[in-house]
Amino acid sequence: MDKQTIIESLERALESWIRHAFAAQLWQVQQQGGLGASIVVEEDLVHIRVELGGPRNPLSELGRTDGRLPVTEAFLGRGVASWGTPPPQGEDKAREAWFLSSELAQEHARQYLLAEVREKRDVLSRFVEGWLTGES
Repeated sequence: MDKQTIIESLERALESWIRHAFAAQLWQVQQQGGLGASIVVEEDLVHIRVELGGPRNPLSELGRTDGRLPVTEAFLGRGVASWGTPPPQGEDKAREAWFLSSELAQEHARQYLLAEVREKRDVLSRFVEGWLTGES
């Protein structure tokens, strides 16, 4: 199995995870990062499962904003960001509660994370190279 095929499979698996992630998972990625993946290759089939948590790896920093809200209006194709009710300033628990209750904020987080996966292919490549080295 060649490296490029595995990278493309990893990208698809990450995109699927992002589309189906729960709000709390998106919040965790924004705050702490922590994405990972397990890869299994059987003959011509690649099986990839995206995981949250586990050991640090090249994917761990994808989507991490350290609590800042991602600037995603460009990804949504709008001239002005529409956050609805603005997030509270200060207390982390209040910001988390706001995020978990705001579908719009969650959609912005998904768009931001998808853009990072597409733009940072070098990160995916380093992750796969590390996996290939471990398989040798």
